This record gives sequence, structure tokens and C-alpha cells, in this order.
Amino acid sequence: MIAPEELLGICREGVTLATRLGADQVEIFASSVRASEVELQKDDVHTASTEDETTFGVRVFKKRSLGFATVNGREHLAAACADALAMAAATPSDPHNALTDPRPVPPFERAPDAAIAVLDIECLVELAAGMLRGVQERDRRVRIDNGGVSAYGASRAIASSTGIALWDASAGASASLFGMAVDGDDVGSFDYDSAAVLRADELGLAIESLTGRFVEKCAGALGAQKGESFRGPVILTPEVVRSFLLGDLLPVLSAKAVRTGRSPLADKLGQSIAASGLTLIDDGRLAEGTGSAAFDREGMPTRRHTLLDAGVLRGFMYDVYEAAAAQTEPTGHARGGPSSLPGIGPCNLLLEPGPTPYATLCSEPERAVLVSRFSGSSSPVTGEFSGVVKGGFLLRRGERVPVRETLIAGNLYDVLRSVSGISKELHSLQGSAFLPFVRLEDVSITAG
Repeated sequence: MIAPEELLGICREGVTLATRLGADQVEIFASSVRASEVELQKDDVHTASTEDETTFGVRVFKKRSLGFATVNGREHLAAACADALAMAAATPSDPHNALTDPRPVPPFERAPDAAIAVLDIECLVELAAGMLRGVQERDRRVRIDNGGVSAYGASRAIASSTGIALWDASAGASASLFGMAVDGDDVGSFDYDSAAVLRADELGLAIESLTGRFVEKCAGALGAQKGESFRGPVILTPEVVRSFLLGDLLPVLSAKAVRTGRSPLADKLGQSIAASGLTLIDDGRLAEGTGSAAFDREGMPTRRHTLLDAGVLRGFMYDVYEAAAAQTEPTGHARGGPSSLPGIGPCNLLLEPGPTPYATLCSEPERAVLVSRFSGSSSPVTGEFSGVVKGGFLLRRGERVPVRETLIAGNLYDVLRSVSGISKELHSLQGSAFLPFVRLEDVSITAG
């Protein structure tokens, strides 16, 4: 792995190279990553690997035409500059194609944990084997289809002809499990759990907690019965809040969706679009967030950005291009690495908790369905969704009965307004989303 200061120096060299070749504007974005991983498959340690890779992304503009190329290794940087310029020569111009001037970037005071580098393959194999044992000791009916333990250290740097020159470093570790419980002829639904940490001394406890949650979810899906058909409340786990509720909402909060006419919320700024209990924040500088950094993919400063405030739409996510098109400021939401052009996305999502304990959220309705996983089709543009609840439960005043695959259907923009409860408990999902349980009303539920 190349040290971040050295990586920035190479990026600056690339800017000089591309400028000499005739580029009007140049940006070089680079990352150097050393990652180790141990994979699990079929209840056993499967493979172990270590990768050390440095990648450069070259973005050039010539007469407002964009060219981009990516390469692995410093020795290919000159060729990438030439390739990017050749691409720009064959690309139509766009009045919004341009780099921006630097913005002040307040320092982000979080140094990477040096102990992450000590987590070599032998250590990760031991942790992965311990995770396997932990599952078997808790419940031998639970089978692991795949999973693993990994650790990384990374440097990141960006330099541009407009004067941007930034670098940072990060490190982290993670673990995951995917599988199901089998008890004779009774086969439960597949389930998944994961954890991510920023400090090496937190990984053991994170794996222990992950293992317990995973076994509980898989074993809880055994003995599934036929559900009931009705129209009423569903309770989304934090995982489903992220994958379904926010998974459909965030794309239409992108400024690109607004500009291209694919956001039904384009003219709703300052208006109520959801229940008053919903406040959604994206915080690029959250101290414990794995998605936190001082600057984004384009060298713009990150910040705390409110998307929804008590149900009122307060903002969209902008990168440099979309900010230029809308004649506003970028919000630090350019995402991605050097292998592709910047995209728009969140850093660390926080859906603020409510006042209601999770147990009360489940026990208040006469009957409801707890949605542990959702597999189906949905349209962020129209809001229409329908799909199957997997590993779900029928709740009767809080009593849980696992049910076979149950269909739910509705409209995203209707259920956002129908939120009737938000748990006081927050769950960290990979350290980049901090979400509660959410109860929705008036959802169509059809027993499988």
C-alpha cells in the first residue's frame, strides 16, 4: 500500500502529464488498498487471500467534453492520460462538464487504527473458525452457506488542475454470515447478518454479537406456517428499512433524478412528504460511521445534511455536475472509487429513533406482519411495490409465529405518510446506516 502523501504526489504528476498532453482540466483520483479476506463456504473455511492494489482514475475535460480512463499502477498513468484525452475527443461537449474550484475542507479527526494492519491471514482464519464454532455451539441446526472475515487499510488522494490537493487514510474490518436452519424436513428461510468495525479490538465482540443475531434469526424461521391475508400494519426491521424503504427513497433524492425528470419529489422541497416522525440525515462526518471522510470523490467537503426533517423534504444530494446544472453548491455526495466516474449517494444514514420500544411497536397492533427480508419489485418513480416477505412473522399482540412466504404490496409514497411507529432502538448496519424498526399502516398482505 502506498502512503497517502506519496499517492497525492503521484496524482499531481498525473495532472501535469495530462495538462501537457492538451487537457483543459484534469482530475486524478487514486486509492491504494491492502485487503485480506477469509471466506467461508458450506460450514467450513474455504479460501484466504490478500490483495495489494493501487488504482488511478483519470478524468479530463477538453472543450467541455469528458474523457475518463482507469489503470492499476503508477507506470500506466501516462497511458491513462492519453486514453482519457482520446475519449474526450470522441465525446459530445456538455456545458456543465467542468471541474470546480477547491472548497475549504475542515479536518476530520479520526486516525485509522494501526492495529488493523496486524490482522493478518492467520489471525483472520482464527476469527473465521471461531465464528463457525460459535454458530455450531449455539445451534447445530444452523447451516452456513457463505460468509467471511476481512480487514483492510487504504490510502486515498485527489489532485486537480483547479487546485484541489487532498489525501486521507482509513482502515477497517468486517464479518458476515449467510445461511439457514435445517431441522429434518423443516428448512427455514435464508438469512444474513454482518458487522463492520473501525478498531481491531472491537472485532471479536462484533463477531460474537453477529453470530448470536444470525443464529437467532435462522432458528426463528423454523416451523413456518401459512400466514393470514388482511390489510393492516407491517413492521420493517432495520435491514428492510435500508434495503426497501430507503432503497427506493434515496434514488429520487438524487439531484440527477430531479434534473432528468425521474424524481416525483422534484417540486416538493419544503413540503411534507412523510409522517412527522421521520427525520432522515446523511452525515459524512459521523465519528463512528464507516462511510465518514473529510472529502468526497470529487474533493468536496462532507457535512451533516438533512434530507427529511419531521417528514418535510429539506434537501437533495448534489455532486459537482448536478450542482452546476442546478446553479447551486455541491453537498459532498460524490461517491465511488477511481475505477469509475463519480456517482451520487449517501455517506452515513441516520433515521432518527422514535419514543416507542420495539416490543411495544410489535404488541400494539391486534395483528401485524414483521418483515425480516423483502424480495420483490418496486419503482422509485411511481412508488408502486410488491414482493415476498421471507423469514417473516405474523404478530398477534406481540406473539410471533413464523410464516411462509407472504406477499405485501402498496405504494412507497403512501406508506411514508402512514408510518405509525418508530422504535427507540437503533441498529448499526455495517457502520454506515443507523436505523430503527419502522411500523407502516394499511399495507396489503396476502398469505402464501
